[in-house]
Amino acid sequence: MTKQSHIILIISSLVMMLLMGTVYAYSVFRLHIENQYQVGTLLSGLPYMTSLFFYASSMMVTGRFLKSRYLRRFVFYGTLLISFGWLISSIATSIWMLTFSYGVLIGIGVGMVYGIPIFMVQKLYPKRSGLMTGIILLGFGMSPLITAPLASALIHATSLKTSFLIFGLAFLVIQLPLSYVFIMKEYQEFKKAADEPFVHEKLTPFKRIYLLFVIATTIGLMMIGLSYQVGVIYYQFGPREVTLSLSFFALMNGVARPLFGMLMDKKGFKFSVVISLSLIGLASIIGLINRGQFLYLYIISFGLFWFNLGAWLSIVPATIKAFYGIKYYARKYGIMFTAYGVGSIIGTLISGTIMDALGLTSYIYIAILILILVSLGIMTQIKMPKKYA
Repeated sequence: MTKQSHIILIISSLVMMLLMGTVYAYSVFRLHIENQYQVGTLLSGLPYMTSLFFYASSMMVTGRFLKSRYLRRFVFYGTLLISFGWLISSIATSIWMLTFSYGVLIGIGVGMVYGIPIFMVQKLYPKRSGLMTGIILLGFGMSPLITAPLASALIHATSLKTSFLIFGLAFLVIQLPLSYVFIMKEYQEFKKAADEPFVHEKLTPFKRIYLLFVIATTIGLMMIGLSYQVGVIYYQFGPREVTLSLSFFALMNGVARPLFGMLMDKKGFKFSVVISLSLIGLASIIGLINRGQFLYLYIISFGLFWFNLGAWLSIVPATIKAFYGIKYYARKYGIMFTAYGVGSIIGTLISGTIMDALGLTSYIYIAILILILVSLGIMTQIKMPKKYA
């Protein structure tokens, strides 16, 4: 079967990722959640942190059982959990109930569905898996380009809870049938595709790569969660300007995925990591210098933070495949992806503590620069296979 014949898989996966990437638009909901439930920065970050944690944990569990005969089952139940999570969020009466619905239910559901199109692409596009994975993940990263303005418009036209209800219905009406379309079409071809031979080289740097991923996700998820709040509250830019900026940030996050997927295919792990860490450092320095004085510098710095989270979500899958091949990819990547959940917790705790106690973004940028230095030190100790050296 030709590569063109997988176009339904690519398009369907993009739309599904677009829907599920609404989690990155949480900063739009955050101020309204604080007002609705009368909570501060730390508590308002709990649903976001919990959602990302369970998303990553669910990926790990799903990865252990991800086989061709279970694909439809995981997509069906995962999409139902996402939908129910939004629907229960629409009737949540406390931040704790919202943390369960938005955090636990949506997080588990996204984790169950997210890995399936990526897993299929790894097998159906063996020679360009980095690029094709990045293209699919483009939808997840660019989701706020559409969902952030949409969520903001819905909240102002209706209410926070009605907006949650609308998102829940959208998953039932759009994602549930759409996911079945590509799985039914690709199922037989996916089963026939040959497994790559197991890569016998042991993953000795697994722990170090895991730490790098924890640090990258800590920085990326922390800054994504703070984007709207920092722009409106701490830098005092207009809500409309910041909301439009979120669309640009989402574009940056999405574009980074195919770019770094291609970079991994051609240049390898260490080159890609150095580029990413350098850009994160640049973003932090711009943030320290700017401190909310100029809108365009705020857009550049936060755009780079979003860009590099997208970059790492392409770097890591390609790295895992380099060591294990497709046969063990789902299981090993599922374990590696728990770093995403760990990063969400650390990032929320760092940002919430700093902003509630000190109220200055400068301390966050300094903390990020320290984490980058640590990352560079870890990277120098990693020995990669020749293809990704």
